[in-house]
Amino acid sequence: MVESTPDKPNGSRLISRMLPPAIRLWLHTQMEHIEDLVFRLEGRDREILSGHIPEVLLSAQKAIYQGIHLSQIAVKASGIRINLGQVIRRKPLRLLAPFPVSGDLCVTAADLNESLQSPLLGQGIYDFLRLIAKSQPEATDLEIIVNAFSERTILPYYHPTADIAPENITLQLTPRDGQTMPPIAIATQLVIKDGHRLCLENPQWLTDSASETQTSISALHGFEIDLGPEVTLTKCDIQRDQLSLAGTIRVLPA
Repeated sequence: MVESTPDKPNGSRLISRMLPPAIRLWLHTQMEHIEDLVFRLEGRDREILSGHIPEVLLSAQKAIYQGIHLSQIAVKASGIRINLGQVIRRKPLRLLAPFPVSGDLCVTAADLNESLQSPLLGQGIYDFLRLIAKSQPEATDLEIIVNAFSERTILPYYHPTADIAPENITLQLTPRDGQTMPPIAIATQLVIKDGHRLCLENPQWLTDSASETQTSISALHGFEIDLGPEVTLTKCDIQRDQLSLAGTIRVLPA
């Protein structure tokens, strides 16, 4: 009978100590900016070498990736299985099984306004406006505006800004110099439905961004933004100048 070594009851963890510094360095090269990055890998050497990573923990502050700004982020992934044996033989890395990633993130109003200038959100707002225009017969004016865009982005035509008030977010699109399109502003509350849908609640339409008069858009009340079946949101908290989100994403093999 072979007894385990008393001072190493859980097996060697050399790899889980050596890999994180290298991964932290790689993450720094992928981000435009990041502060207070913490990365921890949990697992015994035998597990990791077999391609099973029991748990990964990551947290950071003031992160910027592809123009998206996040004041705080903390995520945990568990049960990751990859083809590490093949990777060692210079084969492409592949995910072998789905795994969950749970996390919390905080977006301030300053973060959101910086992020709105990114190509990613410029396209995202365009898609959002087109989705509203197509699904709501009453939104004929919006459909005319969206159809006038020659590119799949709002950025050449509008300067987007946002305001985060308690329980309410306002997206305002101001025409850029030389543009004749009307200003647009939509204020709404957000609620979670079925975990993977964000619904507009009590949306207000403001066609003149210089005016404080808002008109209820009853046709858009309950309008759903489907994030996909692999997403489960557990928190969408809108406070003054801050949006907090929490939830889980199920990552699938390609």
